[in-house]
Amino acid sequence: MTAAKLLSLAFQASLFLIVFGTGMSARRGDGTFLLREPALLLRSIVSMQVIAPLIVVALSSALPLQPVVKIALVMLALSPVPPFLPRKELEPGGQRPYVVSLLGISAALSVFTIPASLAVLDSVVGLTLAIPAMEIAREAQFTVIIPLALGVLLRRLAPTISAAWGQFVARAGTALLLVAIVPQLPGMLPAFRLLAGDGTLLVIATSTVLALIVGHVLGAPVYDDRTVLALSTACRHPGIAIALAHANFASERLAVPAVFMSLIVGALVALPYAALSRRRLPASDAHHAHSGSRARQAP
Repeated sequence: MTAAKLLSLAFQASLFLIVFGTGMSARRGDGTFLLREPALLLRSIVSMQVIAPLIVVALSSALPLQPVVKIALVMLALSPVPPFLPRKELEPGGQRPYVVSLLGISAALSVFTIPASLAVLDSVVGLTLAIPAMEIAREAQFTVIIPLALGVLLRRLAPTISAAWGQFVARAGTALLLVAIVPQLPGMLPAFRLLAGDGTLLVIATSTVLALIVGHVLGAPVYDDRTVLALSTACRHPGIAIALAHANFASERLAVPAVFMSLIVGALVALPYAALSRRRLPASDAHHAHSGSRARQAP
């Protein structure tokens, strides 16, 4: 087995472990929370699946980006919540039920929303890319839906073990994610330099800032919901975007580096927002957020 194959397997395994650990930490009813909050669910879908991709399309169309890079960025903007985001969202004060429910529902909906959104973009801006729904479903299933369901099931069957080991499993997955990503970065440096020079870096940074603003506004009136939706709108599932890039642009050398650059730059740009959210969260609200209760307070 080649080193590249091992790194790819490690990447997939890391995403599985992170979501599995998140499911182990979930409580009864967390996964269906958004089904009981239809207005918040609708705002979440609009923010993540409509406005965020349109921002990327508008910005990338304004600069002479290579078509494959433009498509890769749009695919990433259409992807569901990334598996490693829940812990980041919970730390600044994001409500656990919203986080867990958005993780599962966005992954399930991606099977329908990504092809539909690409069809709309094709008719509006001529961005032609036919991606089979099963291709999207396979990636969402193995990196989000199955591990989340298994984690929730283990929580039901062995709550004591799950409570004790859930965070450890998620952290182990995060460590494995770094092991899988870091060795690939030196080989991408030439591509990163090209992408930084042609405006791709500017598009990524600007779209991340705008996505944070959109998510923050549409997450109102609850401040914790603002934080969750802002980070979810700005940061997406790299595994699905990378898998689709490999499947559709195997010979293109900039598609996958563009996704990795978006992942890295987006995380760095979102850090100040997450830090600000953490500072604005009162101590009492932090307790409620981590205990899973809905502290309904406007900012």
